[in-house]
Amino acid sequence: MRTARTAWILERAAIRAQMQYKANFISMTLLGIIYQASAFSFVAIVMYNSGVIGGWVFEEICFLYGLRLLAHSLSILPLSHLWTLDSMVREAEFDRYLLRPMSPFLQFLTSKFQMSAAGDLLVASIILGYAFPQVDIDFSPGTAAFLMAGVAGGALIEASIQVAVASLVFRTLNTMSFRIFVDTIFNLTGNYPLTIFSGFVQSFLIAIPISFVAYFPAVVVLGKEGELNVPLWVAFLTLPIGLLLSLCAAMTWKSQMRHYQSAGH
Repeated sequence: MRTARTAWILERAAIRAQMQYKANFISMTLLGIIYQASAFSFVAIVMYNSGVIGGWVFEEICFLYGLRLLAHSLSILPLSHLWTLDSMVREAEFDRYLLRPMSPFLQFLTSKFQMSAAGDLLVASIILGYAFPQVDIDFSPGTAAFLMAGVAGGALIEASIQVAVASLVFRTLNTMSFRIFVDTIFNLTGNYPLTIFSGFVQSFLIAIPISFVAYFPAVVVLGKEGELNVPLWVAFLTLPIGLLLSLCAAMTWKSQMRHYQSAGH
């Protein structure tokens, strides 16, 4: 509890530091909005021309897209500057985190906050705000709890995979290509129904497990269980899988950090 409180204090300090520069705050937020709005525009154009994708209409695709983007937004809010880890390790800036009486991982996470993540969160809220009244959902406290658990689990899954891949920098000194590959896979496949992919790709996306981030929660809530190629109970495992992957990511980070070698500046 004390560590979490300290981490929250440092995170708030990082946010305040970014908000000192109003122009940068506004431009970075707008950048996040423009980037995500552009990506969603592509999906909207495809849906306008096709009408249905894999048996899903536009409003249902919006719901799926919004769920995945919301989970993505929550995952990158604390991890938005994970891209800078490569240069910090190569230039020995990571040394200072090893000299303080606090987890190096938490120190790194709370050292900076990228405002573009707020733009992603805003776009996700707008898309979900549009989709919710349009789709046929039997909304109840149980449905709300399931969706919140699904979004939290999805955020943990994406964050865990990104952290595990990033931790390889302590061995390789450069993980950019791996990180871009993972991010591209999430963006290209996580926003669409699993049914549009071949059987092999479907198995791959379940094993990774990208399909748990938004697709399985959306299928359950929208009543599309008939299209599942796995037992129904598997679709309820998003949060447990997210927690399990978080533990695996923490162990991976800790084991890989032992290979850190300072440049000695």
